Amino acid sequence: MTKENSFIFKTCSYEPENQTLHLKYGYSSGHSFTEIISFPGAKKIFSREEHKALDKLAKALHLAAGISYYKAYCPANIIVENQQLSQQEADFFYKFYLMGLGEFSVENDLDLQAIINFPVTAENAPEPSPLTLPEMTVVPIGGGKDSLVSLEILKSEILKNAGQGRKTDFRPIAINAGPPILEVMESAECPDPILIRRKIDPDLFQLNEQGAYNGHVPITGILSFIMAFAAVLYGYDTVVMSNEQSANEGNMMKNGLAINHQYSKSLEFERDFSHLMHQHILTGFRYFSLLRPLSETGIAALFARNPKYFSSFKSCNRNFHIAEGERKYGWCCDCPKCRFVFLALAPFTGKAEILKIFGRDMLNDHSQIRGFQELLGLKGHKPFECVGEIKECRLLLKSLALMPEWQDDLLIIALAPQIEEAGLSLQALTAQALQKHPDHYLPDDFERMLDEFIGS
Repeated sequence: MTKENSFIFKTCSYEPENQTLHLKYGYSSGHSFTEIISFPGAKKIFSREEHKALDKLAKALHLAAGISYYKAYCPANIIVENQQLSQQEADFFYKFYLMGLGEFSVENDLDLQAIINFPVTAENAPEPSPLTLPEMTVVPIGGGKDSLVSLEILKSEILKNAGQGRKTDFRPIAINAGPPILEVMESAECPDPILIRRKIDPDLFQLNEQGAYNGHVPITGILSFIMAFAAVLYGYDTVVMSNEQSANEGNMMKNGLAINHQYSKSLEFERDFSHLMHQHILTGFRYFSLLRPLSETGIAALFARNPKYFSSFKSCNRNFHIAEGERKYGWCCDCPKCRFVFLALAPFTGKAEILKIFGRDMLNDHSQIRGFQELLGLKGHKPFECVGEIKECRLLLKSLALMPEWQDDLLIIALAPQIEEAGLSLQALTAQALQKHPDHYLPDDFERMLDEFIGS
């Protein structure tokens, strides 16, 4: 593979009249890239304070989105031409790249700890913009069950407040929304969605075909920076994510690092990102996960209360492949995500309904045994996917083993005896799953919304 000496952050520029942001990168050998992010429906005229905030947000997004291009060669030298970085900013992006490329580094047998090196060129950390944003909440929609639960929580709050004269405003937001996301938005009767488009430079894919490094990037983190930038364009101050407690659990240890496929969905990233925003970029911007106090099992229990989404929601990642031509819509029924969602929902929907959703019984298919063994911690390591914790997968399977309609399934018979932990009745499983974990950053009003929805 070709070696590269330096990765260069060149320029970032927003064109209000075209509602597009151009992020430019390059390598010292001459390779160059331009990523274009489009913000249809965004406002076009800004105050002086808004321009200042946009400049800060664009520069941070420029650094975050660069991870997609940096990973092609991972050179030790990083050059930032359009801004000076303080120690605090360099530390944040070092960690973002190191942890966000954790899975990538395992798959490519790299140790990036001594390679990633953001240059510190400013003595003092920048002061954040004090811009006041309009009181408005956006909910990112990903097409799966989690964001739909958040959506239902906010919808229930609006209905309640309408009768009490209080105002609760929110808009759904999505980046590169394909048919699955648009379909669930239609099912949810979403008001006035914000639909942003991110176009990665196609030259990157050509490099990958020629042997450049490729692999997982912290996509949720990149999208979080895009939504922070968009806060000024569309007028909102709060981004409500739908990441759960389970996202905090890593997959494996490598070179002394805990590798977590879901790093940019973790509480650790949420904390670091919010700190960077409040201390150095934009004080009035709020970012937190409404579902953080819950496990994946708890979210599945809440989602199962809304059968109207059963035919439209999709979690299988083949629906969201970065290359549109590679996308396959529906459930592939042969990946860790499909296996986990099947396992998580099965107790709460009942067998007939879950078979209707997936079109097959994955727990009665012996070819799936290795995949379920990995989910259950019986072989290999936790899959590199957005799946629940090993302990909750074990509890789910053991609980299914207590339910007559599942007891004859091949994988229940084969795997349940290998798990020492006891299963629970559906009532006890639901009660335990809906107990809140204390580690979260929910503002009081949103924690109240979650509590009321759990108890409804």
